[in-house]
Amino acid sequence: MTYLRAGYGPGDYTSPDAWEARYQIEKSKTIACPSVLTQLAGMKKVQQVLATPETDNEQAPAALRRFAPSEEAVPRLLKTFTNIYPMSPSTPAGRFAQSLATSPEHSLRYVLKPQREGGGNNVYRSAIPAFLSKTPKEHWGSYILMELITPPAVRNVILRNGKIERGGVICELGVYGTCVWDRVTGEVKYNEEAGYLLRTKGEASEEGGVAAGYGCMDSVCLV
Repeated sequence: MTYLRAGYGPGDYTSPDAWEARYQIEKSKTIACPSVLTQLAGMKKVQQVLATPETDNEQAPAALRRFAPSEEAVPRLLKTFTNIYPMSPSTPAGRFAQSLATSPEHSLRYVLKPQREGGGNNVYRSAIPAFLSKTPKEHWGSYILMELITPPAVRNVILRNGKIERGGVICELGVYGTCVWDRVTGEVKYNEEAGYLLRTKGEASEEGGVAAGYGCMDSVCLV
């Protein structure tokens, strides 16, 4: 097995030798964690393809129907999604997203996200129109526009970067999954839930990455 602690951003590939090393990992028989396929599957663009509302507001996105266990499950799955739009002008959804993102009023409900991980890469609310005005339009398609989720804030004490902080906090629960499949036949050998991560941040913090120092790991309290 090959566990990749790096390789999630272009800055990790500093030379042709680095790209060649990744290529050899993908060609070999090692179980890569993640493989390039699972790495791409976790990208925000994939989330957007599954969650983008269709223009008639009646039908679920076609991509979601491909992966839903049944037709009856589609509306239940849709209820768990927030709205995520492409930023490409080639589709009605993309053109609608551009109108939202460039509006000082409507942009307050959204976050602009690139295909990056680890925190510190997103553009929030009122900063979106100004950011786009300085970004060439041909690059807008590399972002997605997501409607912000606003959970209720609670008061707690957290330890972040070695300091105790008291006040309002927001929690985010992430669920891990494991999947092993045959790369030749596509047969799925194992696909199960594998635990969770709860991260907590101050209510005034927009970013939440634990590794980047914005949030801290937490434990679930069942009430």
